[in-house]
Amino acid sequence: MKRKIKDYYRYVLYKIFRFIFAVMPYFIIKPLLIFATKLVNKFNKRYNKIVQANLDLVFGDTISQERKEEIRFNSYKSLFFNMYEFVENQSISKEKLFKKANFENEHYITEAIENNRKIIFITAHYGGWEIALPYVALKFGTLAVVNRKMDNPLINKLYIEARDRNNIIMLEKKTAAKGMLKALKNNHHVAVVIDQHIKDGIEIDFFNKKVLATDSTSRLALKFDALIIPIFSQMNDFRDYTLKVYEPLDVRNIEFKTDDKVKELTIMQSKVIEEQIRNKPDFWFWQHKRWKQFYKEIYKK
Repeated sequence: MKRKIKDYYRYVLYKIFRFIFAVMPYFIIKPLLIFATKLVNKFNKRYNKIVQANLDLVFGDTISQERKEEIRFNSYKSLFFNMYEFVENQSISKEKLFKKANFENEHYITEAIENNRKIIFITAHYGGWEIALPYVALKFGTLAVVNRKMDNPLINKLYIEARDRNNIIMLEKKTAAKGMLKALKNNHHVAVVIDQHIKDGIEIDFFNKKVLATDSTSRLALKFDALIIPIFSQMNDFRDYTLKVYEPLDVRNIEFKTDDKVKELTIMQSKVIEEQIRNKPDFWFWQHKRWKQFYKEIYKK
């Protein structure tokens, strides 16, 4: 009973915030989000420690502490801007959503569709991921997205309804494999966010440090002769994004060096994500414990 009351309270609070955002002018919302960023950046010691641990592990002394703090601030800002996208994109029109982003290398997607290739999009918790997926789904066709179910069933219901309007099929993480198989058989596109810590997966290197990575996208690509297309939503400013598309990983043309094609293909995908983060680390979600499986000690400091 207490859980239901708490869920309902949070649901009402969320609806209030959504209404406020809907009527509030953009010139007020942006500084408000930046102010919230400053507060969190200053006082959220728990996640600041995680960010520091990750940046120290990845970059060591190759960048200054000042630069690390700048990355941390920008990462929080990107997160707050992205949270706003999550709210706004539930109700705005397709035309308004399209105005918030432009494409870089869109031809990789259009050519794949013209050639009737099945597509598996991969991305990361980077920049405006809450605009990238609905944008792709509305422009290029139904997209089946692997997603963890929200703890609050009332907000989760709103989330699913919003995704439906944006031409997205939500796949519960626990049963995602069957959902992705079905989606590809029905000629829908699939999208998977592959940058977070998981308990089971293939051991690979990410920023020259060991992690576990999902191999589901690799297995599906090999099974369906599908293209793996990396896409990232790079933040330029508030409500202003560039959707950057990398050259597809085509299983037809890859010269595999070993018999373990799944692992090789998984490593290739991880390298693409690493390249994007290295180019502009400010927009990645550094607040999660990506290296927890093999480097637990760094998060205990």
